[in-house]
Amino acid sequence: MKKTIQNIVFSGVNITLLAVIPFFIKAPYANAQSIESAVVIDPPSNVRVKPNGAIICSVRSQTSIAIYDYKNGWYKTDVCGRSGYIHQSQVRLQPDSEVVEAYCSVTGIQTGQLALRLSPNGKSKAGLNNGNTVLPIKTQGNWSYVRVIFGPNNRVNGLEGWVNSNYIACP
Repeated sequence: MKKTIQNIVFSGVNITLLAVIPFFIKAPYANAQSIESAVVIDPPSNVRVKPNGAIICSVRSQTSIAIYDYKNGWYKTDVCGRSGYIHQSQVRLQPDSEVVEAYCSVTGIQTGQLALRLSPNGKSKAGLNNGNTVLPIKTQGNWSYVRVIFGPNNRVNGLEGWVNSNYIACP
């Protein structure tokens, strides 16, 4: 936490203000509206903390992502569940697009994991835990096709598949 102290003189009275400002926000764009969307065209594609910085995650499939800014050949995105950068050579912008993303949480799992499936009622390819963050892409009955955004198991981040909609809570 960053603390800022500010002295203000108001009507001859000296007032000290203390503002506590978090220096790290996990997903600053989680509820923001993107300025564009793009498709990852060359997976696996690394998303980094800053341009040429440490890798946050890898996008493993050709998938649509939200874009919030552009800086010297790098696009700012939140595909990993937090702010990061992906190189322009890895994506193709989608013209005239505007994306508003609503993230959901896996919830209600009593035992085991929520299966991330190849198709509705199909074979499981991964397991999700309560608290995993997912982005619903489409629905079919009680099933949602989702992209895993963030969770304790980094190996599932970026994967896409079908989950039972009864186990995801969306705002």
